[in-house]
Amino acid sequence: MKIKIPQKDLADTLSLVSYAVPSKPHHPILNNVLFIADKRKQQIVLTTFDMSIGIRAECKCFVENSGTIALRAKLLSQLVSSLPKNDITVEIADNNAVLSHSSGFCRIQTFNPQEFPALPEANDTIITLPASKLLQALEATLFAASLDETKLVLAGVHFKFAVTNWQAAATDGHRLAVASGTIESSGDAENASDLIEITIPYQTLTELQKILGSVGENNECTISVGGGTVVFNLPSIRVTSRILEGEYPKYPSLIPQQFEHQFIVDRKVLDNVLKRVGIVAEQKEKVVAITFDYSSQQATLSTESQDVGGAVESIVINSTGDSQQKLHIGFNIKYLSDALRFLPTDEVLIHANRPTTPVIITPVGGILNQLVLVMPVQLTAAEEAVITVDSSSSTEPMTTEDISIANQQTPIASKETSLTSPTDEETTITDEEALSTTEVAAEVALVMAGSGLEAPPQPTEVNTDAEATEDTTTVTHSPTTSTTLTIKTKGRKKKTEAAA
Repeated sequence: MKIKIPQKDLADTLSLVSYAVPSKPHHPILNNVLFIADKRKQQIVLTTFDMSIGIRAECKCFVENSGTIALRAKLLSQLVSSLPKNDITVEIADNNAVLSHSSGFCRIQTFNPQEFPALPEANDTIITLPASKLLQALEATLFAASLDETKLVLAGVHFKFAVTNWQAAATDGHRLAVASGTIESSGDAENASDLIEITIPYQTLTELQKILGSVGENNECTISVGGGTVVFNLPSIRVTSRILEGEYPKYPSLIPQQFEHQFIVDRKVLDNVLKRVGIVAEQKEKVVAITFDYSSQQATLSTESQDVGGAVESIVINSTGDSQQKLHIGFNIKYLSDALRFLPTDEVLIHANRPTTPVIITPVGGILNQLVLVMPVQLTAAEEAVITVDSSSSTEPMTTEDISIANQQTPIASKETSLTSPTDEETTITDEEALSTTEVAAEVALVMAGSGLEAPPQPTEVNTDAEATEDTTTVTHSPTTSTTLTIKTKGRKKKTEAAA
């Protein structure tokens, strides 16, 4: 094998495929990059594989003699990056790869390319999406996926592909992010199915996001699915990944479709205010109380910390709902800030009902249909009062929520929120309609419980008297689904002063 290639082209290609080089390989050969030179096509093909994600990249160059070798990936990448920015000649001599450049040469030991595993193929179903839309879908959902790989399907993004549309969703049990769009072409129509559902690991999509950011906006990505594998084909680049096993939570039923309150706010203004009040917020819980006021067309954000201090700020809003009542609601600052940070437009629309039901945030405009569902936190009665700009106002946020879940076989004796088949007296809703805010975590916890995992731990209350209160809500679900959920929400009552 003998090739001649510009130093920058080889360095960039090695950097691209290095994403799939494992830090702790199962076999020594996986430390290597498979290096194939093709004289007929006048190109080299570099491949790396960690048995979960594989990357294959092509690069045009002058090929004098074809051949295949395996070289230490990280060593080769570091070496090529340090060479002069001129042409490099690579040839094989006595089981060594000799890299000649303008000021000298160096040798690297080669390994048997026959030991390098082949990347799996997937040809059952083919979908074609614009690379720009797939990139934005990843940016819109990856932040909400769980980083804990023990949570199985939650440690990834769930994709649904239909004949004419697609959808991507991610949740870690505290928030939900969804992006969707249409499919203009479905590749091989004979292989297209009515609905394909797959969950792709977070790590794979993180690397794919980097790759999509480096390709042109006008390129397309062909997605092949089959045999527990998904393959993303881009111009000169192929990314192969395993598919996560397990059933993803039925998230469409968690998204409300009707709202009492709707507000348009400037995304950057709200995000900057959240950052400022977050500096003095309670460091452990990071809760902000927000009052949306129709009469003054403003939202007042308030936070209080016994150890640090407090802050109150107001921003302008544009209300679009019919309600004239003020809405008092609490949020975890991090989750609300994340939702704003990954929406692509200057303005966002906040949809809400009650202070204990899911809040939906959507962009005003954009190339995709996007939404982020954020679970509010429980506020005390004092916090639900009108928030003034008096800096001495104190809030006492309550973030602890206990979610008890019972399946059909093991109901829990308490007031229950039941999801049953509709009767004549009940209003039938579809999978797209609303459930209560705590059912987001409950739905996720059901999947986790089925996998032998525990629900996420709740924050511990400090120096307070707890009084458990139970709320009963009955909502009809899909006629084919019947699940019983028991939900308890803990509230606080302030200590009363002793009578004189």
